[in-house]
Amino acid sequence: MRQLLRKGHPGTGPGTGLPGQSRGSTATAAAVQPGTGFRATEKPALILLDVQNGVIDRLENTDHYLQKVASVTQAARNAQVTIIHVVTGFRAGWPECHPRNPSMSKVKEWGAFRNDHESAQVHPAVSLCEGEPIVTKHRVSAFTSTDLDLILRSMGITEVIITGLITSGAVLSTVRSAADLDYSVTVLEDLCMDHDSELHSVLMDKIFTRQGRVISSEEWLKETCE
Repeated sequence: MRQLLRKGHPGTGPGTGLPGQSRGSTATAAAVQPGTGFRATEKPALILLDVQNGVIDRLENTDHYLQKVASVTQAARNAQVTIIHVVTGFRAGWPECHPRNPSMSKVKEWGAFRNDHESAQVHPAVSLCEGEPIVTKHRVSAFTSTDLDLILRSMGITEVIITGLITSGAVLSTVRSAADLDYSVTVLEDLCMDHDSELHSVLMDKIFTRQGRVISSEEWLKETCE
């Protein structure tokens, strides 16, 4: 996976190149429902991408990030927002790693991310609570060859709140997949992280705003919890 190899305007459409909602805007496409904090037409789920031991271990200066993602995750639980964990993992022997996929070949060479290995486990900062689904993926996007879409639709989820690691990898692929599947997409900029801070900023400013909205976790909690 590439992410492990390297240390507002409405009316957007997939592949149109039209600008999306500007980064940091607190404007929403739907009104906030009084007394709930939720946007009236949306049922959200907080998606935690690859916040797992084997990915955190390959990053530097993660203490502040982990503190913030832990705090926001708990606040979302308190607000009764659905939490879904997505981790990268493989069966013994890595049968899901196709030899023509360079990223998958690297994972197999490392001997990492086996389902029964610590590297594939959710990081303690966001340990699972009872009833929180965990989805295991074998590619970069959380939707490719997983049951994430089935879980979301079965739970009536209409909006995915995307967080996690890495901005230029799992976050990017999952944002594009979610938009193509017609979910409303919100990316929490400060709860994503990349080895390359400049690339992180370009994606947040220029790419993700074409698929949905990009806001801070503080802004999201205000509209969700108040």
